[in-house]
Amino acid sequence: MKLLAKIALTSLLVWVPLFGQSAQVLTLPHVLDGGGWQSTIVLTNSSASAASVSLIFHQDVSGGGSLPWNPPFQEVSSTSHIVMASGSSLYLHTNGTAASLTEGWAEMDADAGVSAYVVFTNSHPAGGVQYDEGTAPAVAPSNRILVPYDDSNGFVTGIAIVNPTAADQTISVGFRTVDGLVSVNALPTLKAMTHTAFVLSQTFPVIAGHRGLAEFYSATGNISMIGLRFNPTQSFTAAPVIFQTGPPLITATQPDPGGGGGCGYTY
Repeated sequence: MKLLAKIALTSLLVWVPLFGQSAQVLTLPHVLDGGGWQSTIVLTNSSASAASVSLIFHQDVSGGGSLPWNPPFQEVSSTSHIVMASGSSLYLHTNGTAASLTEGWAEMDADAGVSAYVVFTNSHPAGGVQYDEGTAPAVAPSNRILVPYDDSNGFVTGIAIVNPTAADQTISVGFRTVDGLVSVNALPTLKAMTHTAFVLSQTFPVIAGHRGLAEFYSATGNISMIGLRFNPTQSFTAAPVIFQTGPPLITATQPDPGGGGGCGYTY
């Protein structure tokens, strides 16, 4: 539960942005505040002109739903239609002082040239106050996402995944270990405009003790995701996620061209 709390750490079917038409609509697949956590959203305008950016937040609620969320930021009172000068960055810090944890995700609607990432900061006493940090970028959703994972020697991978569409989605998850073993499973239905975070090997115990590749796939819409790698001391860093399109690569009947012994094998 302690590790889950650390991780409790963003096309409708063709991605229709909620703010109206804009040059780009991205997601921040995980935002959290309170309970020892703070989120810092960093916006950068790399264009030669002033640019507008809006952030809309969605808070997790019980039962797998979400509600509109207005997390308090130290620098601004509103995250709607922020105007950024050419060649500038803006840092937005949540307060991080609430006793209880609130988590969710954010949509970013922005002019071309604006990029963003979020920094997760966790403070906890360890001979004084110790701070651990990890980062994750704002990303464009897609229907297939690859995540290399390491669940060996005390390491684990944390996942935050978002359904940013107007319809519920079923997301299949395929695993291929470095030994060539293959397993295919699925997440519980992810409701429209909602997010969930979990430890990969706790949700899918079949990968415990293994390294390999996980593939998340939706046949009906787009999804978004971040990964975090935790070491045995529970310090963490960003794990790569690779956004792809098209049908899944990892299937239960997939042959093993590398001779790893996983020819069509489901473990």
